[in-house]
Amino acid sequence: MTRQPFPLAHLVPPDLRPYLLDFHWDVAVLHRLDLPTTRVPLADLAPHLDLPFWLYDGRPFQVTPHQVAADPLRYHEQYQRTMAADLDHPLDVVRRTDGRLTVLDGVHRLLRAELAGRVVVAVRILPWEELDAIAVGG
Repeated sequence: MTRQPFPLAHLVPPDLRPYLLDFHWDVAVLHRLDLPTTRVPLADLAPHLDLPFWLYDGRPFQVTPHQVAADPLRYHEQYQRTMAADLDHPLDVVRRTDGRLTVLDGVHRLLRAELAGRVVVAVRILPWEELDAIAVGG
């Protein structure tokens, strides 16, 4: 399969590149996959909370989840999304070839879990070899 490149690749900050997929993928397809749910220590995913995943002032990749938590008035839209996040729904992650887990969908839930004092989070793990299942073809 030919994968479409990630549409915002030219805007991705260098520190975020190891965490984002370099191709366009479909979150709705990801949600439909029949993946088992397991639990992992929140600490295994905590580095995501210091990366600028989120939109601010109409621009992508401007604010980290921890910045949102530290200043909920300034980043009220992202904070509201975080506080509304459903912790009963597992995060979707991919296990990279080096063993690292990367969040595909659920960074707001991850921050919500941290704010709630959780030490483990429920995740659905997509194996790296199955990424074509969510890829948007070119």
